[in-house]
Amino acid sequence: MAKAYMARVKQWLIMSVAIIMFVIGLASVWTPVPAGAILMAFATFLFIANSRSGRRFVRSVREKVSLIDRQMIWLENRVSNKVTRVLRTTRPLDTRLRQKESIG
Repeated sequence: MAKAYMARVKQWLIMSVAIIMFVIGLASVWTPVPAGAILMAFATFLFIANSRSGRRFVRSVREKVSLIDRQMIWLENRVSNKVTRVLRTTRPLDTRLRQKESIG
């Protein structure tokens, strides 16, 4: 029981840090140094990696906003395999089908 409680506390702590990072990134995205975009990308990664509802939310945003979907695909192609694997879990179905058609 203590392990389950600690795992839950760890998840809430990670999600809290991700929210704080995203808000700070959003506030600083318009500064000359693009640190805000990096913070927002890392916070999004933490959401996806640690929360099922975070994955569903990011997937629904990617389905509705094609610009974000294209930017996420761009990011998937430029980061390490572990990060790419996590980001691909949020790909909308139509994006996966389009890529399959272009390959095959």
